[in-house]
Amino acid sequence: MAQGATKRSHRKKHQAELDLLPVMNLFCVIIPFLLLSASFLEITTITMSQTQGINPNAGGAVTNLAKSEEERVQAKVVMTDEELFVGTAFGLTSVGSSFQVRDNGETYLTFDFDQLEQMAGEMRDTLMNHYDIEFRKIVVLTTETMRYENVIRAIDAVGKVGFTEPGLQVAPSASVEGEAERGLQ
Repeated sequence: MAQGATKRSHRKKHQAELDLLPVMNLFCVIIPFLLLSASFLEITTITMSQTQGINPNAGGAVTNLAKSEEERVQAKVVMTDEELFVGTAFGLTSVGSSFQVRDNGETYLTFDFDQLEQMAGEMRDTLMNHYDIEFRKIVVLTTETMRYENVIRAIDAVGKVGFTEPGLQVAPSASVEGEAERGLQ
């Protein structure tokens, strides 16, 4: 025997409508907030030149491939984990020892870059008076574990006194410390 029609078959089928208003309200609030909180970076380009000097594969041996007086004298800054030096291929002078700084919950080593700027300026003046040429090149020799901020601050310090063509040389700690010891003798 056939059964009668049920109530289900007579119901109207409704399509669910998407309510986009809450999502649009959310975007209207989030987009201005994101634009206001975005930090816009200033990109600075540092032009680095290829340098001669420490050969990390030769245990710190110094090669002299200089082609001009400026390259032969080779003004340099040597940054070890313990001390900062400034000088030439003929000798180094200690700028000062590293010291710890605590900033935003982080402790790290840094140097006295104002003293570096002063001593690099005096060295450049002495070299220019002695050789009668304008010294613009300097090599910043550092270990591979040196903090990036320290390297940039050293480059900025020597750039302020006229060394406008810095070179960066990164070597193993033993090579850099050996160079510092040879330069002090």
